[in-house]
Amino acid sequence: MSNLPLDSEAGESAELPRIDPIPAESLPLVRDTIERLRPGVQRDGGDLELVAVQGNIVRLRLKGACVGCAMSAQTLGGVRRALVEALGNPSVRVLPAP
Repeated sequence: MSNLPLDSEAGESAELPRIDPIPAESLPLVRDTIERLRPGVQRDGGDLELVAVQGNIVRLRLKGACVGCAMSAQTLGGVRRALVEALGNPSVRVLPAP
């Protein structure tokens, strides 16, 4: 067995996914999208706070009932889906802020 990566053994070249940073002029749209989602999260006793946007990564602080909730990953996933749709940028990632 060779030390070549698996994709090279199959004769295919691996294509890295394209990462499009969120442009500064889209920051108001990011804020508006999160603000639109907050009431639903607040109804369940939690809250979201936009902490930073770096490249294609949006950092959110989870508050209230969201802290330690088993569904917090689904909440972040829902925010990501909304941002991908609003921005038209499938490379957007949403991560929890410390």
